[in-house]
Amino acid sequence: MSDDAIYVERRVDGSLDAVWERTQEPDEHERWDLRFSEIDYLPREEGDPQRFTYRTGIGFGLAVEGTGESVATNEDGEETTSVLSFASEQARSLITEGRGFWRYVETDDGVRFLTEYNYDTRWGALGRLVDRVAFRPLLGWATALSFDVLARWVEDGTPPETSYRALLAHAVARVGLVLIWGYQGLVPKLLVGHPAELAPFRRLGLGAMAQEAVIALGVLELAVGVALLWRWRSAWLAYLAGLAPVGLTAGAVIADPAVALGPYNPVVTTIGMAALGVVAGSLAGDLPTARNCLRTPPEE
Repeated sequence: MSDDAIYVERRVDGSLDAVWERTQEPDEHERWDLRFSEIDYLPREEGDPQRFTYRTGIGFGLAVEGTGESVATNEDGEETTSVLSFASEQARSLITEGRGFWRYVETDDGVRFLTEYNYDTRWGALGRLVDRVAFRPLLGWATALSFDVLARWVEDGTPPETSYRALLAHAVARVGLVLIWGYQGLVPKLLVGHPAELAPFRRLGLGAMAQEAVIALGVLELAVGVALLWRWRSAWLAYLAGLAPVGLTAGAVIADPAVALGPYNPVVTTIGMAALGVVAGSLAGDLPTARNCLRTPPEE
C-alpha cells in the first residue's frame, strides 16, 4: 500500500474465534464499527467472494451507501486474513473505491488484530485537500476507536453500545464544564467587567485593584476551561472543575445569603457544575480510546 494508507492494530486478549465472529458477522460488526451503520451480506455461491452492501449515516438524515466484497483466506488450517474491496457511486461520497485487509495473528497473549486500507477520492483537487486535512485523519481515528471498543467487548464483555454511551455522556458533561468555565471567565469578567464581579473584591477593600483581580480571575477560569479540553481524560481535573465551585459558593452564601435567593443564582449553577463534574470524572478513567492502538506498522 502507499504511504498514506490507514493502518490500525490492536492486541486483543481473547481467542481468534471470538474476534473473527465479531468482525465477520455483519450484525456483530455494525455494532462496534463507527464507519458503518448497516452491513448486509448478499447471497453467494460457494467459492465466490462474499458481496455486501453498506450504509454510513452522515447526519441530517443523509447517508452514504456502497457495495463491497471480501475473501477470507486460510493459513495453517485457520482463517487469518480477510481481503476486501469497496466502492460507492454516490456523488456525496468522498470515497470512490478502496481496498484493504484485516489480519488476525494469534500470539501467546491474545490476537493481533490489524487492518490496512486505502482508497481513491472524488471532487478533484478539493476532494484530495479535504481528505488530507480532515477526512483521512478522522477516518483513521474512528477506525482505531472502533478497534478499542471491539477489544473491550471481547476482553471484558462490555457491549459496544455501553462504550459509546459512556463516551457520549463523558463528552457532554465535559463540554458543559468547559462552556461554563469559559463563559464565566470570558464574558462577565474579561469582556464586560460586570459590577457584580467587582463588588466582592471591593468589599474586601481592594479598591482600584478590584479590576485587576477580576481580570486575573477571568484568565484563571478560561485556563480551567482550556485544561479540561487539553487533558480530556483527566478524572481529577473534571472532579476539581465540578466540585471546586461548591466551596466558593458556600463562602459567598455565608457572607451574603441574598445571593442564593434570586433566579438562576450561583447556587443553582454550582449544583449543575457539581453534577457535570461527577459524571465526567467518574467516566474519564475508563473510556475506550484510539490511543490504545498502533497507527503505524511495527518494524519486523
